[in-house]
Amino acid sequence: MARGWKQMLRQESEHQWLAISVFFFFVIIGAMLIKGTSYLSGVDILENEIGKDTRILASEYIDESESYYLIFQDGEYSFVWNNDGNTSSIINSETIHDARKINSITKLSNDSILLTQDSSKLIIINNGEAYDFETNYGDHSYSVNKIAESIDKGLQHFLMITDENSGNTSIRGFNINNITSSPTLQYENIEWKDIISIGEQAWFASGVYLPPTSFGDDSPATPTIKPIYAKIIWSGGFTAPMISNLTFGGMGEYHSLINLNNDEILIAGTHETILVNHANGKSENIDYSSVAAIKQSCEITWLFNGQDSKSVLRIKNSETDMMKLPYALPLDIDSSGFDGDVIYLHGINHNGESRIMTFDTSSVGSIESGRGFLNLSFIVISLIILTVMGINVYDRFRYGKL
Repeated sequence: MARGWKQMLRQESEHQWLAISVFFFFVIIGAMLIKGTSYLSGVDILENEIGKDTRILASEYIDESESYYLIFQDGEYSFVWNNDGNTSSIINSETIHDARKINSITKLSNDSILLTQDSSKLIIINNGEAYDFETNYGDHSYSVNKIAESIDKGLQHFLMITDENSGNTSIRGFNINNITSSPTLQYENIEWKDIISIGEQAWFASGVYLPPTSFGDDSPATPTIKPIYAKIIWSGGFTAPMISNLTFGGMGEYHSLINLNNDEILIAGTHETILVNHANGKSENIDYSSVAAIKQSCEITWLFNGQDSKSVLRIKNSETDMMKLPYALPLDIDSSGFDGDVIYLHGINHNGESRIMTFDTSSVGSIESGRGFLNLSFIVISLIILTVMGINVYDRFRYGKL
């Protein structure tokens, strides 16, 4: 190959200019290809599967063929089941349950769905059928906002965020033996929002602190809201869960709690992201705000910012990697989900239309390997061409032909 290039370059000068032109053309094409692979592929914008005039307010994916949605359509709220592309309504205006009162959707370890509503009685859904699920077996009066199942499947313990008669939010435990614990001691002006299990008797919760109107220099009309998080301990009996290591964040709210591994929790928020080691209490701030966080696997989590953002953050084994979107995120996100391969972001575009942005996570490996191959090929071929041209120039100097 090198001999052929030398022979061509030793011919007429126009051949030399041809070689130089080919080289620069190769440089331009190579740069374009490398730049193209620097964007996140597998991203697409679609009409949602329920209907273009339907707003998906919350979602939970069992796998690639089964999912559940809380939707708003034609002025009514419904809870629907999508199974192999066939959609059926489970809760609507004609059923005994009211979809407007659904607070949260929780996927259980057996792939059932648990819905919290404005009551101590929950709704459990299995294969598209709804059943009542009672949590109050005492004289207590409360409603459940959020519930989390213990990751220790043998315990069958749940921890609930509740609205108490006092007007405050609290945390209660519940187990499969129909034992409901007392509420946690009241922390004045704290409103709990989210909770996850992190161990046999350990949990992690987040919320907001609402200071009294007379606190500091805050305006009574717009007091400064502080995000908070804490470790929760509950042994499974009637005793109230114990709040440990209550910590105040900077600003905004936390929208997601994600188990990264046995020791670390990712707290994703609208103004800050925090990596917490709940084993030793240490924390690390990550400079990225988001509106949605999706756990792809034990090693990988994706964070998405708001409408018109141009990047996403991938956290892999506690290491961060900022990746560019092929275009600005066009949606104001209402909900998100993951079916094992594809991430779904449901929201409204600038025209007020309901859309879904999908992201095929399996494409990431091909992007990285493809970019690496192009980079290596570009470098190797460029070095070969430059070396051959340099040798030819040296030979011409050596024989006095230049």
